[in-house]
Amino acid sequence: MIACVASAPASAAPTAPPPARTAPDAVSPGARVFAEQAGKLGAQKCARLYSVLGDLVSQGADYAVRTETNKQAPDAHHIQGAVGMTYNLPDLKGQAAGLVFAAPVANGCEGHFVRIAPFQKPCQQVVKDLPAGSVAAANLSGVPVYQLGGGQGQALMIASGASCVVVTVTPGSEAL
Repeated sequence: MIACVASAPASAAPTAPPPARTAPDAVSPGARVFAEQAGKLGAQKCARLYSVLGDLVSQGADYAVRTETNKQAPDAHHIQGAVGMTYNLPDLKGQAAGLVFAAPVANGCEGHFVRIAPFQKPCQQVVKDLPAGSVAAANLSGVPVYQLGGGQGQALMIASGASCVVVTVTPGSEAL
């Protein structure tokens, strides 16, 4: 079962990143590109969560993803993907980006996706389109943060002239 959960701060100190192994870019409409790339790199343990989070971050867009993981022990380390996206939706057109992470933990996998999407309207209008139950949660140095309704994570709203750049952070977990 894969579920969205609230995130908790990491307690371990950062370490140097392990050597990475990279899958080639892949363009996908509708393909299981995230799972395929994880599999090609030998990352089986968290491939399903990585794929679900990847599908969520890229929903509604044409995209390409570049997946990386540890070369020597892919199932013992995180899988990460950098996603370039192009939207052609009524309220969202143009380029966006995403990051997807999934890592093994004691009894399964935990991960996040981060999506950065520029909307061609002011943040005050974008707020009206947030999922039902969304509430203002914080103001970080002038950047409003909303807790999204339905357990969908958080959204940071960055005003940029008449536009709004929305950074969405959504956690997920999978018990194995």
